[in-house]
Amino acid sequence: MKTRVYYKNDPPAVIVQKDGKDVASYKTTEELVEAHIKGLLAVQEQEGRAVVDLLKKYRSPSDISKF
Repeated sequence: MKTRVYYKNDPPAVIVQKDGKDVASYKTTEELVEAHIKGLLAVQEQEGRAVVDLLKKYRSPSDISKF
């Protein structure tokens, strides 16, 4: 699995490529970074919910409200 990011001039774009195939294209570097941050936040939110669900099985509701 090989991943790379490169710049394209015509039309201007930032391209994300995986295993030789283009998987995403962004107009600017800032757009790529914003998408990456949003993805990380979504994963973090999902993991947080999973932790709360797990705690519900083993802790009292007052302990869980701290999360």
